[in-house]
Amino acid sequence: MPKKKTRKVKATTKIKNKLSKIAKYLNEQRVKYKTIAHKVVYTARDIAATTKKKINEIAKVVLVKTDKGFALVIVPAGKYIDLAAVKATLKAKKIAMASEKDIAKYLKTKVGLIHPFGNLYKIPTLIDKGFAKAKKMVASAESYTESVEIAIKDFEKLAQPIKGLFAKTKK
Repeated sequence: MPKKKTRKVKATTKIKNKLSKIAKYLNEQRVKYKTIAHKVVYTARDIAATTKKKINEIAKVVLVKTDKGFALVIVPAGKYIDLAAVKATLKAKKIAMASEKDIAKYLKTKVGLIHPFGNLYKIPTLIDKGFAKAKKMVASAESYTESVEIAIKDFEKLAQPIKGLFAKTKK
């Protein structure tokens, strides 16, 4: 039994250290936020199911690769990214979803752990206007067991995203 407690303490410490990067940034910017602890999840839809938050408040954050570089695209968890709309907005000739290898190399993280602050990655951030109806957003805090909840107006002030219609429903 003591071994299990030791392992759990180490894991918890690691999670808090991961979160501290986002928490530190939000604290430095004097922005109110809330951390949400939950069971291990790998997708935005899983966060919605686990936390009992509205699916239109959960951010699906995706890295896309264009001929001009990388960009983050944020859409509500229940939607899919409209790559054609993103391509047109970025005035790119080519666009594709970034690979796991791209995410690991460029963002230094894993799939499912991408936070929504493109400004911290020094890349453009695009956000779907669907979030305009929601007052807050719940997104990854670089942890499979913790998310961060922030007011949309505060997120927009910090990340200065490009707003547009970047989400679509599956046909």
